[in-house]
Amino acid sequence: MKKLLITGLVLFGAFGLAVRASVFAPEWTEFCPPHYCDSNESVFSKDATYWYKRRLQFYNSLAKCNSMTGAEQDACYDEMRAAEGRKNQVWAVRQAEKYRTEEFNREYEMERMQFYNINRIIETIKRR
Repeated sequence: MKKLLITGLVLFGAFGLAVRASVFAPEWTEFCPPHYCDSNESVFSKDATYWYKRRLQFYNSLAKCNSMTGAEQDACYDEMRAAEGRKNQVWAVRQAEKYRTEEFNREYEMERMQFYNINRIIETIKRR
């Protein structure tokens, strides 16, 4: 009974090591925001077009990796994940800059409208 148990543990452990050593192909959904995963090129949304082009690049890179075998394929998958991670970091920085700029523009527009309204009130008072 002990031998059977030990043999089972050894086989299970060896199987576990073999599975862990294998690197699975990356999936597009690992890197893409959910609302852009199936986006197409768009005249109205630069963001949708950006993710559409990234998806095409991703699947081209994946096809190259899939044509490889063994350790070379695993290294290719790892590099793909690293590259996509770097692209996502750049995307996050650009989005933060975009939101800061939009917030600045909104604040500027509000101040401009307040100034305009104050001037209208002053002009109205002067006329009376």
